[in-house]
Amino acid sequence: MNHRERVKIVLNGGIPDFVPTFELVFDETERDFQGRTWIGGPVDPDVTGMSYTDKVKYNARLYIDVARRWDHSIIFINRTMGKHENIAQTGVRDTIKEIREISGDEFMVMCHNDPTFMIPFNNMEQFCFDLIDRPEYMHEVARKNVIKSFVRCHEMLEAGADGFILCCDYCFNAGPFISPTQFEEFIAPYLKEAVAYFRKAGAYVIKHTDGNIMPIIRYLLEAGPHALHSLDPMAGVDIKFVKENYGKQVALCGNVDCSLMQTGTPEQVRASAEYCLTHAKPGGGYIFCTSNCVFRGMPLASYDLIHEIWLANRYY
Repeated sequence: MNHRERVKIVLNGGIPDFVPTFELVFDETERDFQGRTWIGGPVDPDVTGMSYTDKVKYNARLYIDVARRWDHSIIFINRTMGKHENIAQTGVRDTIKEIREISGDEFMVMCHNDPTFMIPFNNMEQFCFDLIDRPEYMHEVARKNVIKSFVRCHEMLEAGADGFILCCDYCFNAGPFISPTQFEEFIAPYLKEAVAYFRKAGAYVIKHTDGNIMPIIRYLLEAGPHALHSLDPMAGVDIKFVKENYGKQVALCGNVDCSLMQTGTPEQVRASAEYCLTHAKPGGGYIFCTSNCVFRGMPLASYDLIHEIWLANRYY
């Protein structure tokens, strides 16, 4: 059983030989990969003289090396190397192709394709005004975004992707960025439509959002993704509760506390990792990972530790 096959079993509701693992983003690469960093990442390497094709090959090779070093079963492509020809998805598409060329079917390869509204990075006030003052316009925007995601779906699947991790964040630690009633109107139907389309096209779908998802979890489940990521303990999301109440409806990813991995003691990090495996592993339907990602500045000693714990406890 290879990595790709293992994840497919989990996402289809079965029990593989052992719990797979991955990370949405892995930014701490210098220590283990001869100082290499991501093109398009927080610390760009020197790309002087590199062609676009060279850049694609560079990032694809780093994705594979990271996955093999840490036994990751999913590679998530989230960088576009400067938007080749000003088309954002081109770099992602070509990186997927290159990863498949190098590694074949070794990994499940996924990318972003979430058409729904998320916490606005810019013009938050205008977004809020438009929800109230121009609801028809907001529905029109949401509809157009969904149609664009259908086109992107086929482009990425044809390039070799297995599916999508939908990375629009909906929640702060205190709860969703809009009320559950507004979520039901402006986000839930479009999320459900997109997921249904992707699944019909043969894609696997993991829905990511940080924060306290509990006030809107029913809508996330009704959308029908194969899995939820990242089940944020910093926002009070308890993987034991989620597993007991929703584990038969959807696979789960995550919950190892990133705040503890950043500032906690080794004992606290160990307790968080063991808690996840103890409560989410039984019966299958679980992918081990952090509650967000391996962001820039996270001590790799913390990741070394949870990887060791996973290695010791991964088998069914």
